[in-house]
Amino acid sequence: MWGRTKAVRLTVDAIQARLAREATQAAIAQDDEQTGRTTVIVHSAPTKAFTIGQARRVVQVHRSCDRTLCPRKMAAINVLVAAGVMRLDRRVGY
Repeated sequence: MWGRTKAVRLTVDAIQARLAREATQAAIAQDDEQTGRTTVIVHSAPTKAFTIGQARRVVQVHRSCDRTLCPRKMAAINVLVAAGVMRLDRRVGY
């Protein structure tokens, strides 16, 4: 009626899965904050484009990865190059 939205029905399994994901993410974030390092490094291609800040962080975290072998680093570099933040050195094969 007046601004009512349709109620979302969640199952117990869906709620438990969400709580488990949030607990895992919180533990990783706490570990990252304490150590200053990223605990889990994901190398798969991102599902959406990085922001410039995210791309910078990904390049830092994946500094030991080969750009041609790590889709995540490649996506981050592409964002930085497109934004004019980074230029690739053609002399070394980039």
